[in-house]
Amino acid sequence: MLTDLIRKHKTTVLGLIVLLGLILRLNDLGRVGFTDDELNKLEAAHSYLDGHFLVNLEHPMLLKSLVTVSLSAASSWNHSWGQAHPVPDEVAVRLPNAIFGSLTAVVLFLFAQEFFGAEVALLSAFLWAVGPIPITVNRLAKEDTLLVFFTWLAYYFYLRAKRPGSATAWKPEIYYAASGASFGLMLASKYFPHYLGLIFLYYWLLGSKHEFPPRRWIDTWWLFGACGLAFLAADPVILHPAALKHMIHYVQQGTVTHHGYLMMGQMHSESLTLQGGGMPVYLYLLLLSIKTPLPVLAALAVGLWEVWRRRRQAGPSFLIFMFLFWIVPFSLISAKWLRYMLSWMPTVTLIAAIGMVKILSLLSAWLEVRMSRSWLPVSKGAWAAVFLMVPLWIASSAGPFYSLYLNPLGLGRTGYYFPHEEFNDAGLREAIHQVSEEAPRGAAVGGETPPVFAYYLHQFGRDDLRYFQLSDPRKRAEAPRSSYLVVQEGRKYFENIAFIQDLESQDQPIHTINLEGACAAKVYHAQELAQLRRPR
Repeated sequence: MLTDLIRKHKTTVLGLIVLLGLILRLNDLGRVGFTDDELNKLEAAHSYLDGHFLVNLEHPMLLKSLVTVSLSAASSWNHSWGQAHPVPDEVAVRLPNAIFGSLTAVVLFLFAQEFFGAEVALLSAFLWAVGPIPITVNRLAKEDTLLVFFTWLAYYFYLRAKRPGSATAWKPEIYYAASGASFGLMLASKYFPHYLGLIFLYYWLLGSKHEFPPRRWIDTWWLFGACGLAFLAADPVILHPAALKHMIHYVQQGTVTHHGYLMMGQMHSESLTLQGGGMPVYLYLLLLSIKTPLPVLAALAVGLWEVWRRRRQAGPSFLIFMFLFWIVPFSLISAKWLRYMLSWMPTVTLIAAIGMVKILSLLSAWLEVRMSRSWLPVSKGAWAAVFLMVPLWIASSAGPFYSLYLNPLGLGRTGYYFPHEEFNDAGLREAIHQVSEEAPRGAAVGGETPPVFAYYLHQFGRDDLRYFQLSDPRKRAEAPRSSYLVVQEGRKYFENIAFIQDLESQDQPIHTINLEGACAAKVYHAQELAQLRRPR
């Protein structure tokens, strides 16, 4: 009865799911200070407002343009009706991704409904809305949120183009054009063209020619024409010679000033090369296993079995293809980051939703032969609550530090497995504030994120403090003997790890910033900086 009611009012239910996802993503959105990447977006947005667009050229313009609009709107609000409740820069910069992240639930619903029906579609939207990993990345001003939104929107329109008679009388070329425009906006979000190639590869390798007719030449023109127009409209700076030059410099890691990724107490190389002494191949599987609610993990396991059992069908074969073509290459590449996982999570979410439907179906059948009619609805509701209310409760209680969430498999070791990803500069703003409160005029301050220190020292009125980078041995050598040092668990690198170990063994922090029981940052006042050993 409840399932039939939900299906009947699926549009209303979907709207509530999107609202829920937005609330979770907006929950205390400014609680964590800026990361250095986010400050690059802030700087680019201010440059855009001044008419200068050749900034932060390693990334496309779309997110920076949306941040510009958001900052402009926040400024208007703060100087008019919102003077009593101003919108901080942290919220304004992250707001576009919070919105698009919650709207991704609609895209997944539309796609899943085509292949699997309304029940799986609604569960997919719900699991996306309350998933700790999607929420974590959607609350950052990084390009991955827009990448996922427009990629899966393009996949949906491409599917509709292949099956034009499924729901409307629109011609296939209209859907191909919509798919192409979505792919163009995807490229204007992040330069990942291989996602466009994946959809071609799937329909070429596994797509039924009877069920999914090949593109005609006119369809191809619509697809690539709309793609090119949307891409250039949203990212015109790509035509400037400086953009290509800077991207080549960026890909060659010319902007990298430090190296190393701390994972479970060990340093790993994050160099952009194939596996060979780099970050562990199992990193993403470990992330998924300890940062996904256990009922969803159980549903994912059943869903993987179910889609493999039905692998000859179009929908399950698509999910298997996308699941494997993400986890295999991304696991082999040495450089791995939590935000990259967002591109994998739609597939994971859809498979978990299929597994959840299967589990609830089996439980219902089992209960029907073992329970009286009077208790049957209660029992079914209790099991449904386990798989729905538990993830919702976890999402509600994990905020605003969603990145620190661990399920029981994580053994309560918050911040131990992936400190860079889990803290992501959380607590740094508070550490800088502590230094600003007590450092004498002109004092030296050491840390690892120059843009963040510059921004918050200015915000706290301490432009007089002199910043130097801990991972730069020359700057450390030039620093005064008495200096304030901010050490972050997530900012330990090959260049500074020996220095930090000596510091921690010889001195005690004057301030410690703890989040969810884990140490995010420490503030030291080193009196004899020159006596600390330089890194090997």
